[in-house]
Amino acid sequence: MGSTSPAVSRRGIITAVTAGTVLAAATSVTSATPAVSAAPAAADPGTGTGAAAALIDRDQLGTAVTKSPDGRQVTLRYAPDFHERLSDWLRFWWANAPANWIAPFEVHTAGTSPDGQAFLLTGITYTRADRRHSGFDARNRDAAYWATVASLFHHFPNVTLADTHLRVGDGHAGFTGSPEQVAFARTVLADIWQDTTADWQKAAGRAIRWSAGEGSVTSRSGWINFTRATLRRGLGTHL
Repeated sequence: MGSTSPAVSRRGIITAVTAGTVLAAATSVTSATPAVSAAPAAADPGTGTGAAAALIDRDQLGTAVTKSPDGRQVTLRYAPDFHERLSDWLRFWWANAPANWIAPFEVHTAGTSPDGQAFLLTGITYTRADRRHSGFDARNRDAAYWATVASLFHHFPNVTLADTHLRVGDGHAGFTGSPEQVAFARTVLADIWQDTTADWQKAAGRAIRWSAGEGSVTSRSGWINFTRATLRRGLGTHL
């Protein structure tokens, strides 16, 4: 991993913090590029909308630096609320990760959309004993993969799976009944919860109750409980 900052505890990192279908066109996502210090572009004087000026440039989510899939640190453009929600999501993911995963950690991304309201996640790494380890890799559909998808569905309504990334769309969290959400629920019930019952809603209800939660999976509270429990079970922190 090269030179790294001294390892610190998970509690120290958390305390220190304040606060499917893929896009078909190549122009629909702004590729991750090396970090730059240039000021944000001004609004188009011909439109007067100020849309470009409303976006913010950031090279981190929470305390984690953002890097391209090949390891270069990158600055990306986000809608302000979306960047804040992504940072909240990452803090949530990290707080529910195993206690022996040590910071600092990095988020790997293929970029953001031109409107700053979609994010392509390719990986998450953390450092332990001066070595980099993978906490999530979008190319490997293992337990950590599905745990991370669950954490994203906990915070966002739109998560689309692809071979090399997850596409996260901005919006308020909750169960929408979309094909992507239902397919996710069916998959994690079989792969993470080992419950292949045909009635996925009943199976999800059992998972919620097993984790001391309540509510139907199709309700807001039930969906939140189900995605949180799946995250913890997938990362092995449910006991």
